[in-house]
Amino acid sequence: MSPPCTPAPGATDEPELSRLEVELRRSPGDPLLLFEQAIARAMLCDRERTLDRLSAVARSWGGLDPGNFRGFRFLWGDPVFEELVRDIRARNPPVLSSEPAYVLGPGIFPEGMAFDARTGRVYAGSTQRIVWTDRSGISHDLVPRAAGGLGFPAGMKVDTAREQLCVASAESFGPGRNLPGAVTGILCFALDDGRHLRMLRLPEGRQGFLNDLTIDPASGTLYATNTSTGAVMRATLRDTRLRELLPDGAVPGANGTALDSTGRVLFVAGDEGITRVDLRTEKATRLRRKGPIVDGSIDGLYFWKNALVAIQNGVHPGRVVRFQVDRELRTLERAEILEAYAPWMDSPTTGAIDGDSLLYLSNTQLRKLDGTARPGSGEPVPVQVRRILLRADRPAR
Repeated sequence: MSPPCTPAPGATDEPELSRLEVELRRSPGDPLLLFEQAIARAMLCDRERTLDRLSAVARSWGGLDPGNFRGFRFLWGDPVFEELVRDIRARNPPVLSSEPAYVLGPGIFPEGMAFDARTGRVYAGSTQRIVWTDRSGISHDLVPRAAGGLGFPAGMKVDTAREQLCVASAESFGPGRNLPGAVTGILCFALDDGRHLRMLRLPEGRQGFLNDLTIDPASGTLYATNTSTGAVMRATLRDTRLRELLPDGAVPGANGTALDSTGRVLFVAGDEGITRVDLRTEKATRLRRKGPIVDGSIDGLYFWKNALVAIQNGVHPGRVVRFQVDRELRTLERAEILEAYAPWMDSPTTGAIDGDSLLYLSNTQLRKLDGTARPGSGEPVPVQVRRILLRADRPAR
């Protein structure tokens, strides 16, 4: 039996449905726009129209898979929905290319991770604490529960020049899940002993969910996304609060971030694509797509040798994709799926570049934490950090 569905007020979704109709006239058959139409219909609990839009998704290119998307929970177990998902998966076989690299102990539900190549340590956040491990497989606390105002830790980065780990902290983990003593902001902790070094809150009167961050290794300037509002924030080493780089609505669903190798271009993942920000002019433009490329619904985003490596979820149970970018860093020229439908994947989210490879959290199991996992998904297991070689001569499996 499918879970019950409570429809949102009709007026809430009519503007979105109208917008999507306009966008689809510009880009007929775009699978991401069709998927978003299905989401809007699902919010109204409109079974027939939701399935109609998902059938269009299944017929289109892109390999998008609604099977685990929580917005379609009311269709789980529906024979038509389940057959549609089986058909998509039959036409998009698994791609397996990773090897195990690290294991995090039981009871960890990480959204974000970071890596320090000097020490070989992987850092990961769980509810109100940060742990680290190395090749020994033993997990250690870096930041104990709620220290320094730490809430739900999302994106994080190691700032090696300043010997610190900076983390996006949220004071709640979803509606009604407020965390005691937690703050929303960027918190930085010493790598050696976890002591609290810095707190960067949102500007006065601003709210939201800070999701991902990246740090310019030369200047120490930090960039962070506010997923709730679509804004991008920044802070230099002299700042005591985050400042606005891009305003609310600039990148709807702003999530993963990455700097190019010069530190002059910031890439920001959003609901419907990747935005390029020229940091000298602060001009933001959507990356163009050369051919059938789906670059929306990306969580972790990383720059590697004129390519963007992404962990894509939401519109898929989770896959790792590499986008080749042109020399001017304005156009996505092609996309390659590096990993998908691997048996070790369960809500992959973020990762980190280590030389010529990507380390990524393959099975965060976050939906087992928040109660939105599909029935029969099993008990929590240790979290794997897996490695994908990014070289052109990487072995195929």
